Amino acid sequence: MRTMFAGSVAVAALAGLAACSAPEPANTAAATPAATTTVVTAAAPSQYVILAPSPPPKAQVEFRPPPPENAPNAVWQPGHWRWLGQSGADWQWVAGSYVIPPAGYHQWVPGQWALQTGGWAWIEGHWA
Repeated sequence: MRTMFAGSVAVAALAGLAACSAPEPANTAAATPAATTTVVTAAAPSQYVILAPSPPPKAQVEFRPPPPENAPNAVWQPGHWRWLGQSGADWQWVAGSYVIPPAGYHQWVPGQWALQTGGWAWIEGHWA
């Protein structure tokens, strides 16, 4: 089990970069600034393979706030796309968050989508 600082973490396109990037797809989740940071417990990694028939959209630009003052060793886990497979909302952006690493680990290796036979497979992130 790991503890995660998530919830309403500020995730927003940087104003200067947003002007020069391509418009976001209509099915992206709206990004709103955070009022507070809450502590939640992360679920166990999935034990099944997720296959999407199309590649995910480009990663969103995220604003990374400073780490929580009460958790100076917290590590930033960047956001990623989640496959929903629902008509009109196939992809959902999962916002980045600060996470306290498990004992003996200090670096987060982000998950990624990889082309496999049959579609795009999600490869879980892990601690190194």
